[in-house]
Amino acid sequence: MNRRRLAIFTLAIVLALAAHAPPVLAEHRGNPHIFILMVWDGLRPDLVTQRDTPNLFALARRGVRFDRQHSVFPTVTMVNAAALATGAPPGLNGILGNSVYLAPALEAAGASLQSGHLSGFAKPVSLESTEQLAAANAADGFDGRLLGLDTVAQEVAREGGYLAVIGKAGPTFLFDDRIETVTDGRDLLHEPHGNYLFVTEDYAAAPSDVQNLLRGVPPRSKSEVADRERDAYLARLVADQAIPAAKRAIDAGHPALIVLWLHNPDITQHLSGLGTAAAIDALTDCDMHLASIQAAVVAAGVADRTDFMVASDHGFATIQLRLSLDSLLVSAGLKKSADSHDVIVAPEGGSDLVYLSPTDFKTPEQRRDQLQKIVDFCEAQEWCGPIFSREVAPIVTPRRRAKPYLGWIDGTFAQAVVGLLNPSRSPDLVISFRETADLDNRKFTGPTKAAFALGAKGQELAKNKSQDLVRPVKGTVYADPGRSESWTTGMGMHGAAGSREIHNFCAADGPDFKRGFVDRYPTSNIDVAPTIVQVLGLLPNVGPGGISPTGRAMTEALAGGRTAVGRPHAISMTADLVLQGVESVTTLKLTKLGDRVYLDDSAVERKPLGSSP
Repeated sequence: MNRRRLAIFTLAIVLALAAHAPPVLAEHRGNPHIFILMVWDGLRPDLVTQRDTPNLFALARRGVRFDRQHSVFPTVTMVNAAALATGAPPGLNGILGNSVYLAPALEAAGASLQSGHLSGFAKPVSLESTEQLAAANAADGFDGRLLGLDTVAQEVAREGGYLAVIGKAGPTFLFDDRIETVTDGRDLLHEPHGNYLFVTEDYAAAPSDVQNLLRGVPPRSKSEVADRERDAYLARLVADQAIPAAKRAIDAGHPALIVLWLHNPDITQHLSGLGTAAAIDALTDCDMHLASIQAAVVAAGVADRTDFMVASDHGFATIQLRLSLDSLLVSAGLKKSADSHDVIVAPEGGSDLVYLSPTDFKTPEQRRDQLQKIVDFCEAQEWCGPIFSREVAPIVTPRRRAKPYLGWIDGTFAQAVVGLLNPSRSPDLVISFRETADLDNRKFTGPTKAAFALGAKGQELAKNKSQDLVRPVKGTVYADPGRSESWTTGMGMHGAAGSREIHNFCAADGPDFKRGFVDRYPTSNIDVAPTIVQVLGLLPNVGPGGISPTGRAMTEALAGGRTAVGRPHAISMTADLVLQGVESVTTLKLTKLGDRVYLDDSAVERKPLGSSP
């Protein structure tokens, strides 16, 4: 081979290798703007008013209001924190509830649950704890892959930007799930992690002064506006520390992301009830925190380089009746005892996750038979909403060929339809309880109103622990809050597949967003991270094996973005089940935009066979 041909051949190899080489991150610099994502936990869009939340109301009018925003089902905090952080649905990011049974997935990853810090995972565990999350994500657990892919916060850190994640324990960790392992500017996966601030009530991390940050967090409070002092302290950290540090980053040409996750109005709506004086005051408190952060941005002289997005993780409804699925299954002979592991129930409030033991049900036939019995029992009850089953072994029938979205078990939908199917972590069933969207809480909220609990002994009267109602709020739900008797009729709850819980709040304002724009396209919490990526000019978020998030950048809302992004259209899916001469028809109402599907609502209708439509 002569020198000319050798040179050409060598050049071809170099170009080919360069085309497949990973990008050189040091050469990529994002948009040097600050993006502040402020999450008001549990905020319903209809509770944002000029009277109670004037600053947020003005922000939404001045910038972009997302009129068709969707929470991710199950409509609970940890599921939606993972969605907001990664831009991916639960089936991809692996977080399927607030309370989950991770034992099979941890053991499959090689973890031992016999002793040590993972022993608690032998039963369902609450993920709203930095300690529990860090234990699951440790080297002897999921080894840095608690989530199925990196977060938008980690993308900012990777590019040398500034990162502050501040707020409620649990959801904060999912934005930076390797924070406990950061040493010498690198995390557990050896990714760069240097310019950051992480503070929640149970953990703090920063390059310096960590102990004072954690000592400053006020103790928990359940009276009046719950955790009012905590939220105020965390908001001050954003104003006093995060914004000045973010300014230094953007002045140096780097992007900055600040995440503030408030406890309210969620915790107060839970404990006092929707439409109570305390719940209204909680909204006003959150609005004051927004105003203080806006003022800090103006004082720092970076208003023209700062974008705000205020979102909630889910909506809310009022508990109509408290139930215990665990106890009801025992009473029906479908579970051996309250503490048995043959059938494991992880309560989520407005929904439950149900797992079968592979030891007690060894074959697919045994598993299907037991699951069908559980579904038959639940769908015969007034409290049951849609049920989703794993697509383990679909049975081929004419009905299933016509409706490929149906689940393995008769009367259910496939978990994949709503992005829930995760091969290693999905429960066998996800049971949503029934929401009544147009029924208000006048009959339920208030200490003098009748309260009921449904369990092993049937329906019993209980003490109503909610507060006096000031303004009626529509939307009630049957709920399973677990074994604790702290939750009663009249209190607030979420987690179900009903419209009051699915439709949450989102608005944005800043130099990168349109002015005075109402976005009527369907949007979702999984669309937030891709939008932040686009605004800050980050490299795409890619997980193991080249997996990419499924959310979309909300380009129609961005300054200079396309107004039309496709034509959304409504679709519905139905699953039917006949029990003792009664047909139960469950309907999912969805909106399709391109190849993305957004769950809007669900409904259940029961009618005797042969009755007229």
